[in-house]
Formats: sequence, C-alpha cells, structure tokens
Amino acid sequence: MALNYALYDNPITADLNDRMAVTQTNQTFTLEDVFDEMTRQGSTVTKAEGLAVFEEFSRGLERLLKNGNSVNTPLFNLNFSIAGVFDGDDDSFDASRHQVKLRINPGVRLRELENQVSVTKVTAEKRIPILVHYYDTNSETQDSVLSAGGGGRITGTNLKFDESDPAQGVFFVDISNGTVAKATSKPLRNKPGELIFINPALSAGSYRIEVRTIFIGGKDLRTGSLNTLLSVS
Repeated sequence: MALNYALYDNPITADLNDRMAVTQTNQTFTLEDVFDEMTRQGSTVTKAEGLAVFEEFSRGLERLLKNGNSVNTPLFNLNFSIAGVFDGDDDSFDASRHQVKLRINPGVRLRELENQVSVTKVTAEKRIPILVHYYDTNSETQDSVLSAGGGGRITGTNLKFDESDPAQGVFFVDISNGTVAKATSKPLRNKPGELIFINPALSAGSYRIEVRTIFIGGKDLRTGSLNTLLSVS
C-alpha cells in the first residue's frame, strides 16, 4: 500500500500556479494496534508482555527526561528547549513567561523509512477532519458510550482547530432533535491527529460527534464526523 498525496493551492508562495502536496493517511493506528501487528508476525512476545515492557520503557524515558537529559534511540531523539523571551542577561526562568518544550525528532531507523515509502498521486478532494475513533475516559470504552461532563479523546487526521474561533471545535449533535452542544472548555490536547477535551453536559440520547475547523490558508469551515453514533445514558 502506498502513501497517497494530492496537490492543492499553495498559500505560501505568490505564484498562483504553485501547488503543495498534501498526504492522505490510509489509516490511523493506536499503540495496541502496533502490538497486534507485532504478534501477527509470529513474535514470541505476547501482546500483554509487549504492553508491559512498553510501560516500563516509557517510565524509564520519563525518569531520564525529568532530570533534564536528552535521549537518543534508533527510533526517535528527545531533548528540551525553552520558549519565551528573557529580559536581558540577568533575567531567569519564569513559569508565567517561559515554558519548557519537549522536542522529538525521528531517529536513524525512522529516517530510513523516508526512502522506502512508495507514493501515489490521487485526485484532490475537499479536505475535512477525519474522525477515526472516540475514546470515553469515564467509561473506558471506544466508539459507543459518551459520558456527559467526562473526558473524551478523538484520534484521526486534520483535527486541529482554532480555539479562539467559536465556530470551530468539537460539537455534539442530538440525533432526536438536532440540538447542538459544544465542548467549550479549553482542550487538553489540540493536534491534527488527536484531540483531548471535556464533554459538555448532555441529556440522555444518541449523538453524532463532529469536529469543525478552518484549515490554515483557507476560509471555509470544514466539518467531519464520527461514523458511529455515541450514546449518553
């Protein structure tokens, strides 16, 4: 299977004929999917063992990083930077003005993949947010239960939105009457591949969850929805 790409107008350059390639991910997988794939290949390690080792590996990374260290592995390289402006040589770190940022870059093995991936040009389609899964924190379920006022997580592509625009964000449409509610609290994570947020107070019923966003360089509001309806009991 190849990596699909389509050409779209390039808002960065002045030439109206310039185009930019936008990749179209075939599917989005979770950590558990990775271990499912690993065990399907005849590995002697079970999925449970793999997940347990990954948890210990993650804790080891966290301990090293918390002490201000960098970590380089064949898969990725981790280090820190500090964002914010310092007022002269005598200024010091102030959490209200400065922020520690974790930076991650691909390691040698992942960089080698760049030369191994085949690509296929496809017809450009209207870009919309793609919602792959909804994870409900309170009920610990996927693509089924929606906990009113609880934590929610969406994975997919093209999910990031402008938090300052009231027309953008995560919305819940009551199927019975079309009433729309929005997750109004500041999202805990707002990335193209993942949103983490607090669900609004919702009445019992079935809901369609939507992500609405305006892409960088665009003007139109684009809406994507999860294929599965979610239930509030």
